[in-house]
Amino acid sequence: MRVILIIVLWVLLGIFYWFCKDKCCANGNGGAPVSEIEAVTPIEKRVVKKLTPLKFACSDAQPNAEPAWVAFRDSLVSNLSDDSQLQIQGLYSKDESFSGDTDLGMARAKNVLKLFENLESDRVKLSSGNKGDECLQEELNNLIAFRYLKNTKKIKEIDDRTLIYFPFNSTKQIADKEIEAYLNDVAKRVVASGEKVRLTGHTDNVDSDAFNMELGEKRATAISNYLIRRGVNPNKIMIRSKGERQPIGDNKTEEGRAKNRRTELQIVK
Repeated sequence: MRVILIIVLWVLLGIFYWFCKDKCCANGNGGAPVSEIEAVTPIEKRVVKKLTPLKFACSDAQPNAEPAWVAFRDSLVSNLSDDSQLQIQGLYSKDESFSGDTDLGMARAKNVLKLFENLESDRVKLSSGNKGDECLQEELNNLIAFRYLKNTKKIKEIDDRTLIYFPFNSTKQIADKEIEAYLNDVAKRVVASGEKVRLTGHTDNVDSDAFNMELGEKRATAISNYLIRRGVNPNKIMIRSKGERQPIGDNKTEEGRAKNRRTELQIVK
């Protein structure tokens, strides 16, 4: 009887052991592998601040103006000081396709300019820039950039000529104290001496060759008109344009293009 009782106890202990092994020790080193569900960190959507109320579709140069555009545009114009220029820069990505005469960025800038009312062309500078490799949906309101450029008129005398730089894409009357003072001295000299003045207009390579030839001539004419108002005989002034054909700076950089936007003044005996 005692033997039977001992056998029964051993059986019960064995059952209890296997029960604990399977249920309580499954996560131990000797336990069977347990299927686990890995915690997945949710991917947060990247939030990109909308910089302008103008939206473009990828590979499209036409802007879609949102309701806030009018107030945004008017604010840009009202904050444009007399000695500043508004730069409109169109941006594009490498994966965008475009078949226009210019790159997609410049095409976007030109189309945005059309949305401005009563903004004179000499107060605006258009440019383009690469934004990256890929056109992203969350960046479609950030494909145009606005900034103010300070007027940096300069006069530089080299050899037998003087370079007069135009800060704007201007064809209007000269309105800068530094340039006016220099031209006043030129006018006094040639009126007294009977010398002639040769004016040669130059531009950067933005836009077409024909456009730049005309622009260069208009810049030279603007200086000619000022000299005439100061008493210089129109027959003593020679005007010509070289457009973009004789750069003195690298047209691939903003600094170089600024050097190329000039009128050269020579006094001829």
